[in-house]
Amino acid sequence: MKNQWKILGCVFLMVFFMMLMGADAAEKDFPNKPLELIVPFAAGGSTDVMARAMVARAASFFNNQPILVVNKPGAGTVAGSRYVLDGKNDGYTLYSASMSSLQVAPIMHKTNFTYKDFIGLAQVLWGGDAFYVKADLLYNTMEKFIEYAKQNPGKIKYTTAGAGSVPHLVMEGFAAATGIVIKHIPTKGDVEAATSILGGHVSAAAGNPITFKPYEEAGKIKSLAQFCGEREKIFLPHTPTFKEQGIDVVLDQRRWVVVPKGVPPNLVRILADNLKNLLHDKATLESLEKIQCPVYYLPPEQYERVMKESETTLSSLFKLAGLK
Repeated sequence: MKNQWKILGCVFLMVFFMMLMGADAAEKDFPNKPLELIVPFAAGGSTDVMARAMVARAASFFNNQPILVVNKPGAGTVAGSRYVLDGKNDGYTLYSASMSSLQVAPIMHKTNFTYKDFIGLAQVLWGGDAFYVKADLLYNTMEKFIEYAKQNPGKIKYTTAGAGSVPHLVMEGFAAATGIVIKHIPTKGDVEAATSILGGHVSAAAGNPITFKPYEEAGKIKSLAQFCGEREKIFLPHTPTFKEQGIDVVLDQRRWVVVPKGVPPNLVRILADNLKNLLHDKATLESLEKIQCPVYYLPPEQYERVMKESETTLSSLFKLAGLK
């Protein structure tokens, strides 16, 4: 009987060590094929441009495997989120997510997922969106815009990159805080939003400055307010925040790279470590700075804290905006 137990013990140890060796081999071989980075907006928008610049040199950090950007726009980022969550939890599908996709859209669209269904790998950006109007409008200052909107309730149309996006929420909060009524016309991304305001289909727009900046520099549109709590001096140094103008509406925008829960911890660690190295790479940083996307890196252990803080801010803004 003792010999039998000894034999079983030896077999168990052999299996255990073989599993360890197999896990080590799998880690060393990961990734062994191209990865995907899902962007929940159309190609050409700010998130898409940022994502492509970020992963241009990724192969050097990911076992010589590239990260391919895949656009999955629709349903106010819900289509992209669902694609990631319904896919394989093998570590090969990453998600370029923001507060719009992780926190605002799940509430607006009453989804069965939240930010807690994802694992944060790295914060890439911190900043804020902005509010724009056509430059040739008579009401192209904050004071005149509010005055005109009050005199013409519902007449002003504005656009954002989709219902349930951060710009949509903030603009509805702005309307509620100032007692005006403006009509939201959603699009599939910042590029379409910029096209809508340039074409005169709407009078105002809200979105990421990366997309709108060239048109502002050309004198076609004008920024009236930033959403951040503090003025973002790189994007719009001369544009005041809502708060600076006496309007109590604040929302900082954060962009993270995440994976769905269920990805093995050892692969999460590898992905997080590789992303950290990529986001500290001099050439990558310079590439992102050229498109005015300075990196504000945060490690994975900060994900829950940041999301909880944002949740508190968003809750107040939802109440103010009266959105359900």
